[in-house]
Amino acid sequence: MKDDIKYKLGRNIKIERIRKDITQEEFAEMIDMSLSYISKLEQGLTSPTALVLFKMSKALALPMEEFFKGIEV
Repeated sequence: MKDDIKYKLGRNIKIERIRKDITQEEFAEMIDMSLSYISKLEQGLTSPTALVLFKMSKALALPMEEFFKGIEV
């Protein structure tokens, strides 16, 4: 599971969210998604759509590429 793209993407999103000192609840509100969605995303249980990636990028003031650091296909 640790090698799974969804897991690594979720972990990277979580790292960047924590780096900005934003709770899951705050993040969910910022991008207009549910808390359970954020939790599943960060656990690698679901994948974000392009629109959600864009919203997260804007909310965290990061280029979308940051979420894919260290991920090899």
